[in-house]
Amino acid sequence: MNDVKLRVIRGGLHPAAHRADRRFSSAFATDTRLMGVFVLYIHWTSAEAEFDADLHQFFYIDAEKFGIEAYRSVEGNNADLLYDVEQTMIGGLGGSKADISESEAVFIVKKYAGMAKVGGAGLPAGKEEFTFILERSDTLTRPKEDSLFNKLCVPLESNEHTINCFLMRYFAGDAEAVRRLAAKPVPMGAAPAGRGETLCKNAIEPYSNPSGTSYLCESLTEKNNRYRLVLSEICVSAKRVSSFRIRSCFFVSASEAAMLLSRPEYITVYDVMIEIGDIRRLIARLYPNAMQKNRGSGCLYLQFKNNNEHLKESVYRMNDDIRGIFFVSDHGQFIVAAYSLPVISRIEKELRLTVRAGLRLHAKYEFKESVFYEFMQSDFLDFSDFVDYLNEFEPGE
Repeated sequence: MNDVKLRVIRGGLHPAAHRADRRFSSAFATDTRLMGVFVLYIHWTSAEAEFDADLHQFFYIDAEKFGIEAYRSVEGNNADLLYDVEQTMIGGLGGSKADISESEAVFIVKKYAGMAKVGGAGLPAGKEEFTFILERSDTLTRPKEDSLFNKLCVPLESNEHTINCFLMRYFAGDAEAVRRLAAKPVPMGAAPAGRGETLCKNAIEPYSNPSGTSYLCESLTEKNNRYRLVLSEICVSAKRVSSFRIRSCFFVSASEAAMLLSRPEYITVYDVMIEIGDIRRLIARLYPNAMQKNRGSGCLYLQFKNNNEHLKESVYRMNDDIRGIFFVSDHGQFIVAAYSLPVISRIEKELRLTVRAGLRLHAKYEFKESVFYEFMQSDFLDFSDFVDYLNEFEPGE
């Protein structure tokens, strides 16, 4: 009989798959809780030194309704892959990272996993990778829970900052955030439309009354494509809302809402002189944090600001966190849109220095109101043809 060489193969799951043996290394969360969403990151190491099986977990959390909405993970320590996943998850939030402890990280995962189950959305794909966290019994005392909430929120710097955050959370129906932003209980049912509204715009004006200075707020909200204009009066003390009442509210049409949201828009159009795929790669490299969306006739990129400073303004607009909008058309046009002249000028300079011969300036436009998204929803393939159409069109004909 010939000798048969046998090899013993270790059975069962690879030790890297045994999540329960993980050792906590570090964690952070973005301080964007008052925007309604934040990202939690946890780094675990393996208890078995013979395996290089570090686990990096990213949780995208909707604190209003859906809980853990998305989950991504990286096994091992590939720096490039980690960077790409991190930017995908947190690139558009405009916040900073706050270090948190192991018990705080576990508390967040368990809390928002519970919300995902109760809300009916369920846990996202990959949930089996964090089951070991859900099985833990870690809890936080009320003072530590309060401390954690503060870590998840950017410090409020002005009365306008406080008011915009408060109204955003109030109309969204975020009772936890409203409770923490107000000095005394605020009835969540005071707004007739109930919860789940988006604050599209808010204008704040100081108002003197016999009891002191308060603020009148004109808020445009949206829910299920229906818009309301809400007038409220707010008093602020020590960066917390000390009183709040709704004076009036009524529905407005979509066209009236569009007028309230109108603002100048600057658009620069280029002809693409190189392969479309090459220009897409150059744009992705130049703006790695931009959110990418494939459209039927090209690829859309949204570049967000790296902060949420717009929440501190006396006039807040929801989309003021967008720095620039880029559209690479399959038909050879590259369109850039921004909401201020200094920003569009800086973007043009960035493109000249980076893309160089890949683009040729075709036209520059300034509009009194936004037309870019109207172009995206139209059947036009060439932006100049779309502008000609706008110039020729007269209502009533």
